[in-house]
Amino acid sequence: MTIREGGLEAPTRHALDWQAPDFYDAEKVFTELHRVFDICHGCRRCVSLCAAFPRLFDLIDEGKTGELDGVDRKSYREVVDRCYLCDMCYMTKCPYVPPHPWNVDFPHLMLRAKAVKFKRGGTTFRDELLSSTDAIGKLATIPVVVQFVNAANKAPVARSVMDTVLGVHKDRVLPDYASAKFRARARPNASACRGSWSTSADVI
Repeated sequence: MTIREGGLEAPTRHALDWQAPDFYDAEKVFTELHRVFDICHGCRRCVSLCAAFPRLFDLIDEGKTGELDGVDRKSYREVVDRCYLCDMCYMTKCPYVPPHPWNVDFPHLMLRAKAVKFKRGGTTFRDELLSSTDAIGKLATIPVVVQFVNAANKAPVARSVMDTVLGVHKDRVLPDYASAKFRARARPNASACRGSWSTSADVI
């Protein structure tokens, strides 16, 4: 069968078989990373989407061969760590997602690689804390506490500590936490029913 260059069909997502015995097999994950990274290297359509793809292509271009075989397999982690699973590459850019026979699902592969890292104890306190968004959100939005957290996020001393301990850059602008949930504050907007977008304050 001749494999076509790309496809225009809507993506068909296959479920992650996370309970399969070989899901956490590091060697099989590396093999799949190598296969997908090589396809991405030949296409490079996703270079503008996030930090993961530019890092992958820099590693290849700076390698001894200019191909994926010139990249140290330990450096693959740099690409995985830069993917924040936004799904943009899968949903809007990649011409090789299923039903294409190459079956490229970059976000699912990154999720699997991250799961293997977690399973093997490769995560740090920083990783676990910053990824616990539900827990942090519940704590930071408690009345009275929320004012303290928002003030700390703007205080130079606190930001320097966050930079040193958590790796959150001291100059990074952080959004304020709100004690009231969006659903409790949201109000119907008649303009939305007419198919137009509104940024008026009465939405919230």
